Amino acid sequence: MNHSIRLIEEGDIAGFHQALSSVAKEGQYLSTVEAPSIEQVSNFVRNNIKNNYAQYICEINGEIIGWADIIPNEKMTMQHSGKLGMGVTLAFRGQGIGKKLLEKAIAHAWSSGLTRLELEVFSDNDVAINLYKKMGYEIEGVKKYARFYNGHYQDLYMMAQYRI
Repeated sequence: MNHSIRLIEEGDIAGFHQALSSVAKEGQYLSTVEAPSIEQVSNFVRNNIKNNYAQYICEINGEIIGWADIIPNEKMTMQHSGKLGMGVTLAFRGQGIGKKLLEKAIAHAWSSGLTRLELEVFSDNDVAINLYKKMGYEIEGVKKYARFYNGHYQDLYMMAQYRI
C-alpha cells in the first residue's frame, strides 16, 4: 500500500470532507453522524492552513482515507492547549495509518508551542483508547452518559498529555 501522509492543502478539501462524512455516517466514532457542510469544512481547513495548525491527511491513489488534526483552543487563557480530531475510513483501519497520522500531528503541535494536547473518545472505542495511551495520552476524566444514539448511552473519556 503506497500512501502519503502530509499537511492538508486547499485542494484536499473535498476529499477530506468525503472521508469525514464516511466516518461520521458510521455513527460510532465521532460525536456527530453527519459531517459539517462543505462550506464549514472549507473554512476550517483554510484557517488551519493560514495558521499553520497541525492538520494532516493520508492519501492513497489520490483518495484521502484519513486525517488527524490538533487545533489550538481559541480562548485566550487556553491557547496553550489543542484538541485532537482524527479518523480513518473503514477499509483502511488496522494498518497503522492512524498511528502515523497521530505521530505527525503531535510532533507538529509540540513544535508549534502547544504544551497540552486533549481529546475526547467514547469509552467503548478500545482500539482508539489503546492507540492514544501508546502515544502518551492519559485518561483524566469520564463524562457519564455523554451521548445517546441508536437507543443506547455512551460514556466519553477525556484524555490529555502535556509538556509543562
